[in-house]
Amino acid sequence: MVSSETTQPFRLMLRLHTPLILPRVVPRLDTLLQEAACRQHLDWSQLHTLPLVFDDARGGYRASQLIFGVTPHHGLVAQEIGLTSGVSRLPFASASGMKSKLRIDGGPQAPKLTRHPALLSPFVVFYGEGQLEACLRLLSHTPHIGLEHARGQGAISIEAFQEDDRQRWRQRPWRQAAEHHGMGYNAIPDQLRMHATGNDEPVYRPPRLLKEVV
Repeated sequence: MVSSETTQPFRLMLRLHTPLILPRVVPRLDTLLQEAACRQHLDWSQLHTLPLVFDDARGGYRASQLIFGVTPHHGLVAQEIGLTSGVSRLPFASASGMKSKLRIDGGPQAPKLTRHPALLSPFVVFYGEGQLEACLRLLSHTPHIGLEHARGQGAISIEAFQEDDRQRWRQRPWRQAAEHHGMGYNAIPDQLRMHATGNDEPVYRPPRLLKEVV
């Protein structure tokens, strides 16, 4: 548990270098930090202590979901990305030295092109409350976010950070719709995990696409 004496509410802005393919559950700052901690320790078998405040009353970390940051000159762009979903392999007969006709015009051995809906904006933003410097150190272990991150999608780097006391960290799933009061959107009922140790449960979450001018 993080001591409240060493924490602060903050706003974190990351530059988005390549299109982001959103998973079904929008990434939150606490889930990114948990993945980063696992990479740091090379241990995915247990949960690691995060430098964030855990809100006992709400039952979740004070960490927002991902928000797309736009500027007056560069907005949020939706695009489709084609990625190969298979690797060419020789037919078994050819690989074992047996005589057979090798096809080069497709067939079951040909790589498949899968199209993914992706989003690109100049920045992505997270709000949180915790030990900011420790969060920044952890985030250095996650240079990519979202689906297909191992293939270069969702590349990020730390752009700016500052103290921010507007409680925007509330922009994430909570058990009560009232927790989203004053956030500027209508909360959506869903079944999601409040934190990594829990199970799916009824929650109210923000829309999948949140954006703000940075």
